Amino acid sequence: MSIDTANAAHAPLLSVDELLRLPKTLVIAHRGLPEAAPENSLPGFAAALDHKPDFVELDYRHSSDGVLTVIHDEKLDRTTNSRTRFGQDGTPIGRKTAAELRELDAGTWFSPKFAGTRLPTLSEAIDLVCPKAGLMIERKDGDAAALVKLLNEKKVLDRVIVQAFDWSFIAEVRKLEPNLPTGLLGERELDAEKLAKIREIAPRVIGWNQRDLDAAGIRAAHELGVKVWSWTVNEPARARELVAAGLDGLITNRADAARAWLAEK
Repeated sequence: MSIDTANAAHAPLLSVDELLRLPKTLVIAHRGLPEAAPENSLPGFAAALDHKPDFVELDYRHSSDGVLTVIHDEKLDRTTNSRTRFGQDGTPIGRKTAAELRELDAGTWFSPKFAGTRLPTLSEAIDLVCPKAGLMIERKDGDAAALVKLLNEKKVLDRVIVQAFDWSFIAEVRKLEPNLPTGLLGERELDAEKLAKIREIAPRVIGWNQRDLDAAGIRAAHELGVKVWSWTVNEPARARELVAAGLDGLITNRADAARAWLAEK
């Protein structure tokens, strides 16, 4: 082993603040590695981590008894066997307890080899991801206090960034925990009204629909001191186009390939 490789193997983990200051485009693994394993699952996060992304992204919602649970959709049908288990279509996650959710198979829908995969709690996802990469947490529902409480209990305020489309939620998070890095998710034109609201809330990052981003919008956000990430970029040409326009982070389903895209001339 060379000296450089040995040093890299023992390099300290970077905080979110340090990651955001790196002079490179960050790679954010969207819902893990959803082409290789079930989205928003522990196997999916592990598959993404094999490719050393800067961040892993996930979504969470609350169970009926208040347990923060990793899942994108409000209803359980698409990524679990809830129809079979509960005997009905369209069951919302918020109507089931954490114990009931643990009974669900969240892997077979993707591939039989993932049979028995469970919906992870946010606490479990933190334990898996944060020792190896930053964690981008997208809140889908639930109150700010519950999330801030969990992150403080897990002692990961410097390892995560919390984002949401609900900007009032992010404003509340910032009131409760000013040192917690936050981001605002959005789409359509980055017009003067949106920029004024971004200035008021003062997130570290905005995560924007890649279809609505251009160099002017990225520059306007940078003038506010805000980093710009894009979702969800899965095509090499578009990735390189956005990076040339000044993009700071790629949220992508292809964390296994994104660095190679950016290295290509």
